[in-house]
Amino acid sequence: MVGKTLISLAAASLALTGAALAAPKQDAPISKPDELLYDYDVETIIPVLQELGLPWEGRTAPGGAKVVLSEAENGIKFVLAPAACVRAVDDGCYGVNMIAIFTGDADQRTVQAFNYKYPYTSAGIDNSGSAFISRYDIADFGTPRGNFARSLDVFLSQAAYFRDTLETATVTVNRAAYTGDLAANSLNLQTIISDEELAQRIGIDTNGHEVSLEQTADFISVLFEASEQVPEKIINDVAN
Repeated sequence: MVGKTLISLAAASLALTGAALAAPKQDAPISKPDELLYDYDVETIIPVLQELGLPWEGRTAPGGAKVVLSEAENGIKFVLAPAACVRAVDDGCYGVNMIAIFTGDADQRTVQAFNYKYPYTSAGIDNSGSAFISRYDIADFGTPRGNFARSLDVFLSQAAYFRDTLETATVTVNRAAYTGDLAANSLNLQTIISDEELAQRIGIDTNGHEVSLEQTADFISVLFEASEQVPEKIINDVAN
């Protein structure tokens, strides 16, 4: 009797598994969702934004890297910055930083609480006291177009919620942990990657994602500085 029961349970489990595998995929946010993207160069990113109906504008960041500025339907202005570029400063980029920055004197506890609750993205406070939210995606061995579109959609939804959270937060005594607090670690890494032989000996890929992630905070500071020239293109205003 026990044996028959186990067989029945196993059969039921297989039936449920088969049904799950046969279930249709959720509606794709973009055409050819299974087609693979093998890099995040701006020439790869722009067609996706166009199909999603998002406006875009190409810019050149200090150092010569290309970035794409855009604005979502929910009003969030954001930057897509190719990273981990192996062939040139903006060519063969296997990573991309999604970044949205917000003016105002952000409350550190609010930002920390958001980070704790939503690990999908990373929120922080720049040395200027303003806040940002970012996400880093990779495409080393190809990523489906649909995944990138969905990832961008989720990022923008969280960015909108982050904006609302900042607007309704009560600013307290701000003992902010600024991006510069890890300056010593950053300086050590910069020393290593400037010496190619040393980097190879330690096992650090100077064009890898780890280095790009380390440079994210510095790049966000560059965006804050650039916003002084084109604030309407980069900055999200927050009233608190």
